[in-house]
Amino acid sequence: MSEQPGIDAYAAYLPAYALDDTRLDATEPPRAGGPVRGVAAYDEDAVTMAVEALRHIAADTPAGRQLLLATTSAPYEAKTSAGIVHEALGLDPGVTALDLRGHRAGASALDLVLRAGATAALADVRTTRPGAPDELAQGDAAAAFVGGLRAAVLLARVGRTAEVLDRWRLPGERHDRVWDERFTAEILVAAGLDAARRALAEASLDTVDQVVVSSSNPRAATALRRALGGSGQDAAIERATGFTGAAHPGLLLAAALDEAPPGQSILLLSATEGADAFVLRVGAGVRAARGGPSVRAQLAARQRLGYGRYLRWRGLLDVQGPARPAAPAPAAPPMHRRAGWKYRLEGSRCDTCGRVTTPPGRVCASCGVDGSGAATAKVSLRDRTARVVSATRDHLTTMPEPEVAIVVADSDGGGRLSAYATDVPPGDVVVGMPMTPTFRRLWTTDSIHNYFWKLRPARPETAPGKDTADGQ
Repeated sequence: MSEQPGIDAYAAYLPAYALDDTRLDATEPPRAGGPVRGVAAYDEDAVTMAVEALRHIAADTPAGRQLLLATTSAPYEAKTSAGIVHEALGLDPGVTALDLRGHRAGASALDLVLRAGATAALADVRTTRPGAPDELAQGDAAAAFVGGLRAAVLLARVGRTAEVLDRWRLPGERHDRVWDERFTAEILVAAGLDAARRALAEASLDTVDQVVVSSSNPRAATALRRALGGSGQDAAIERATGFTGAAHPGLLLAAALDEAPPGQSILLLSATEGADAFVLRVGAGVRAARGGPSVRAQLAARQRLGYGRYLRWRGLLDVQGPARPAAPAPAAPPMHRRAGWKYRLEGSRCDTCGRVTTPPGRVCASCGVDGSGAATAKVSLRDRTARVVSATRDHLTTMPEPEVAIVVADSDGGGRLSAYATDVPPGDVVVGMPMTPTFRRLWTTDSIHNYFWKLRPARPETAPGKDTADGQ
């Protein structure tokens, strides 16, 4: 790694859904102009969103580096959730996978990316009690970063710790508890201003071109933006996504890098349980450094979600499901033996006819040749477009939806997939539709999460620096 630390590549992932109305009684007047929160689908969690954010930028992570997952909503407690992300990305076994927990974990992960060349995903699914005052002010998202120099160079970094009861959650609880924000704002603002001023001094700068503020306390965020001369662009993104927990500083930084010209200076300040301030210089290769669509392009492409559907997805509304047994729990031995198929969607290419068999098998599904004595090539289908050849609508699904689509699709370059469709109404799935694999949670049984790949409609990829939708 270069002696001068920074960011080589970055990406953001916003779920396909947005919630802007929490009325249980439709006769009540809607609240116009209120905040909007990003909503992860029922089959998404911190692990799946981390995979989506990292999949296009982390493939070349070398052995000896670290893969970090920063979150407050890890799907497992004792088990390392970053290990699942590592397996789904197909990284070198020499890459160490680690979890970072807590609201400050996002800033800590960024610090390790910038100063130690780590690869990190910051991902969170935020849930409040129905009717909570900040229900629309919390949101779900992920951001990912790889250490290097193309996107940005670190000029200074200063941290301040302040032990304060701001947001917390006891083991076994689902929702954060929050202290009166008027009390904690004063503490966080003091820590944030001190960290920001010290970082600017360390960078030998009086001002910066752009100020980005993330805070678990909205009152503190507003005060810090005002004191530091922020433009409000970060506040506009936050109003469209909600506070996304550990992912939030990374999400706001990704949005800033999307639009910042090379050479511009950025002050990123995260005020949570203290403060972390970073001063960055945008790199000459920032446009080529982004993986996937920009933050604004993803905001413009979201679907509006109804409140009742959101409550069902989160398990906050107990609804009678179909009279059928629960799906069986996966077992550890076959999950380990079939990791290439389960986590990386790898098929086997026949040495004789060149066709791809999925799931991978000893015998070619096309020509019937037994390839057990040959070195059959493994081919991953996770980044290929697949086109629907048939679709079935399942009305007895155990998922929190009245029906789901099950599709058979042929992958470009060979290989046939049978998978659930997601992020699309079942009736909209038609023969010939292009779809792309996405890593999702199928179901949870006996305290075991069953992850596999589903298919979603292909999103038009935006060329770096040339957004087709800017969210305006």
